[in-house]
Amino acid sequence: MKELLIMAKSLGGGGSEVALIELINALPEELYNITLVLLDSDNEYAYRLKKNVNIVQLTFNSSFAKSLVSMYAFPAKVLKKLSVNSFIAYYDFISNCVTNVFEKTYDIAIDFYGYGSFVTAFLATKIQAKKKATWLHDEKPYWMKSVQKYLCEYDKIYGVSQAVVDAFCREYPHYKDKAAVFYNVIDIEEIKRKSEQDEIIPFKESFNIVTVGRLTEQKGYDIAIKAASILKKRKINFAWYAIGGGRDEKKLKKLVEKYCLENQFVFLGRKKNPYPYMKHCDLYVQPSRHEGYVITLVEARALCLPILSSDIPSAREQIQDGINGYVAELSAEDLADKIDYLYNNPSQRKKTVEYLKEHPIDFSTELLKLEII
Repeated sequence: MKELLIMAKSLGGGGSEVALIELINALPEELYNITLVLLDSDNEYAYRLKKNVNIVQLTFNSSFAKSLVSMYAFPAKVLKKLSVNSFIAYYDFISNCVTNVFEKTYDIAIDFYGYGSFVTAFLATKIQAKKKATWLHDEKPYWMKSVQKYLCEYDKIYGVSQAVVDAFCREYPHYKDKAAVFYNVIDIEEIKRKSEQDEIIPFKESFNIVTVGRLTEQKGYDIAIKAASILKKRKINFAWYAIGGGRDEKKLKKLVEKYCLENQFVFLGRKKNPYPYMKHCDLYVQPSRHEGYVITLVEARALCLPILSSDIPSAREQIQDGINGYVAELSAEDLADKIDYLYNNPSQRKKTVEYLKEHPIDFSTELLKLEII
């Protein structure tokens, strides 16, 4: 049995946290003894873990050191201006404030947090392992500037999509030989099972659209709301349901009020199980501005839904326009046009659904990549 250590931010609500849990659940218990080291105490999704995992909370010798750990301690515009040497001193200081003792030599150690964070530096310098890998979850590689020095300690640098790997290699070509794709692993059968659970679905007698994701600028909800305004002007009978919470909730609700869309664009909040809502929708729409790997598109594909996504590189890895879904330019006008088209052409929606049924998703080869780090 191999000793596997994984470091991550938390088990809180977010796409990368869900991906982490799915990865752990997919690993054969007879092959791996897993230690999960967490930076934060947010364990919202811990109930999703299906197996026994040794969870360790990273602790510090002062609240000041703990407060410095968060990647959000500095705004992005500040991060971009700091020198690499500044980050090295910063991370070395925090590493020496950690009170946990990791004496074991692990077979594999994984930095699943990524984002050029303290975790990347800590695992590189303070964890002993035969093989090490770090994960990249986003197409914007400037985060990795802060941990360039530490990347030489890693045997593999995994991006969750080809788009992520390509962006990283353009910025850091000297590490391209270590970079590879490791798609987020999703339990397809579990998604299908959960979609069958009883849930009161507040859908109206209309064309029901669903979007799942955090209420942030990245997810493109403002674009969706503007597209909804265009659809309303065209007298289309629709209702658009947003599942998720986030820091932009108040701003987005004001935008809905501005366009008088209270009856057309509905915020349902966070849902532990969004799959019944997805299963019963007429169209799943993902209007993201950028993504590392769009997990919700995997889930929508698993449920064989009619899908419309913004035309971003990582979505193109999953959606073939007009074959297993549709893509729209990153504008309210084109998004509205594509929804209008699919609303008026149910046969086109049916065609993509049939394709998804005939081409099921298979993640079996991804787990083998851990064996070749």
